[in-house]
Amino acid sequence: MELVIVAGGLGTRLRPLTFHRPKALVPLLNRPQVLHLLDGLPDAVDRVIVAVNYGYEAVRDFFRSADVGRETVVVKEPEPLGTGGALKNVEGHVRGTFAAFNGDVIDAIDLEAFLRFHRRHGRIGSLGVWPVPDPAGFGVVELDGERIRRFVEKPPKGQAPSDLVNAGRYIFEPEVFHFIESGREVSLEREVFPRLVVEGLAAYRYEGYWSDAGTLTTYLVAQAVLLDSGRGGIAGDSDTARASIADPVLVGSACLVEGAVGPHVVLGDGCRIGRATVAESALFDHVSVDDKAEIRSSLVGAGAAIGEGARVVDSIIGDGVQVPPHARLADARMKG
Repeated sequence: MELVIVAGGLGTRLRPLTFHRPKALVPLLNRPQVLHLLDGLPDAVDRVIVAVNYGYEAVRDFFRSADVGRETVVVKEPEPLGTGGALKNVEGHVRGTFAAFNGDVIDAIDLEAFLRFHRRHGRIGSLGVWPVPDPAGFGVVELDGERIRRFVEKPPKGQAPSDLVNAGRYIFEPEVFHFIESGREVSLEREVFPRLVVEGLAAYRYEGYWSDAGTLTTYLVAQAVLLDSGRGGIAGDSDTARASIADPVLVGSACLVEGAVGPHVVLGDGCRIGRATVAESALFDHVSVDDKAEIRSSLVGAGAAIGEGARVVDSIIGDGVQVPPHARLADARMKG
């Protein structure tokens, strides 16, 4: 069985971090985000197909050197043609029933249980669904038992037919390709799924955790969810003896930390944190933070430096950026 990962987006909402890396390779808990989708795959998945447009060469080269325990094929999408077009582009690589995952979702789905559910229902497709407090910004499903009656894409606030949203986790029979037109941009959510409702689509509800990770806010939610699930820790060769640590945190290798760090903070390898404050944030490899600086609810790219007394809140700082001492950044996007 194949797993198709749709990972071709430009990652515009995480810029400037995605100027120099595709979204699939943006670190999440110090690992490329795409690797989290491969954790715990059942033996039934013997082949992974990664559909990529932007950053194809980088993703291809990554999987050439990474051992993920199963055959991996990276397929280039010559031009972005939407979620449906990305799926149609890998049709020739699919041999039978297959799973498809949106590449910017982190969750705890049990794919083996999902596959059993799909086979029991015997329909052309099954969709994972997840409850959210405010479904207005999502594709919402209306159900009749376990069968999907209709989709409402991003309904106005207060008008959603349920709190269950499309979780970006699918299992399809190969007949789904008959519903995706070639050579043009096609949206699975707006064009294909409403047609498949007539054929029969089943909704699979699951437990654990779920989060989109495609924006600053949702990335930090996904990071917190993973840390809360027990994935934190401090590398043995890092020095945090003079730090104040508020768990959960993840501290990479060869870090020196003297300030107040946490909760929900990830430090990449080789970070240097002076007598500063870092909370609800991710700092990639080799970031330095000088004394009296403060970082909250932000992402800081590899090799960046935060000057003494600077304050960075709700911001994305690009790789190698030098934030001047005593700067005040809020909702900022800084590139090198």
